[in-house]
Amino acid sequence: MFKLNATNYSIWKYRMEDLLFCRDLYDLIEGDSAKPKDKDDKAWESTNQKTIGLIRQWIDNSIYHHVAQETNAKALWDKLTNLYARKTPQNKAFLVKKLVHLRYQDGGDMAVHMSNFQDIVN
Repeated sequence: MFKLNATNYSIWKYRMEDLLFCRDLYDLIEGDSAKPKDKDDKAWESTNQKTIGLIRQWIDNSIYHHVAQETNAKALWDKLTNLYARKTPQNKAFLVKKLVHLRYQDGGDMAVHMSNFQDIVN
């Protein structure tokens, strides 16, 4: 698994959903953000915190501040969606500009450069 940054949301989202599903935490990011009536308060809060912790663990420090104060897993998930899933012309133009200006630094690590390229493309 890799950390979410400003450019890789489209692939990070699906991998994060898979991870949450495998740990039986997916229900908290789907549907309503309120605690279900049939759930015990303490159990729901514990599951909510586990979900928040798992998601935050896979968010890069450069964007962590956007979700640092969220206390509800669904609200955190929705905030990430609103911030990074937008398909606006400005967002696309920003990514094209970033791709055009991406340069390999002589003596640099080619794997890091290719990873940066792939993050922008994705």
